[in-house]
Amino acid sequence: MGNKIARIILGIVIAVAVIAGIYFVLPGQYKNPITQTIQMKTNSNYNEIVDVLKKTTIPKNKEKEFGAVFEAAVGNPAWTIKEISVDDAGNGAYDVYADGYKTTISVESEDNSDGMVTHTNAHVRLIFHITKNGKEIKIGDDVLEPGKSAYPATIEVDETTYNESDESTYYQKTLDCLVELGG
Repeated sequence: MGNKIARIILGIVIAVAVIAGIYFVLPGQYKNPITQTIQMKTNSNYNEIVDVLKKTTIPKNKEKEFGAVFEAAVGNPAWTIKEISVDDAGNGAYDVYADGYKTTISVESEDNSDGMVTHTNAHVRLIFHITKNGKEIKIGDDVLEPGKSAYPATIEVDETTYNESDESTYYQKTLDCLVELGG
């Protein structure tokens, strides 16, 4: 009897190890949607933070919400959060990641040529640095509210990074391209 219980426990441990191993070697386009589902079910702050962020609008495109546009413009969209410094009540700093895959970002080149900068079959990641204090969610000093613009701190397209503070126009052009793709 004791031998059977030991085998069952060993089988469970091996199954969990195999599942965990598979999860950790999955590419992001498969891992991030799984992480999103886990966070939705286990993190009490996830829905509050992500739902508000999805309902904010894309800068210079006031009628377009981040959630609807991003999910229509990319393949395998996933919204995940990372706690940076959070207290027991859930107040503090978070990074919110919107990851999407298999999209084409094409923007006009800034080098005075007629060329385009194109990323095909690209991984796009929007990174928002937010703070939460009670029910108030902010980016910098701006309170996030549905219908109000929110600025991602960083946009990553494949291996290229565009920051909100960049002098380059690629940051806004990338957001505009997502709007075009997302309808």
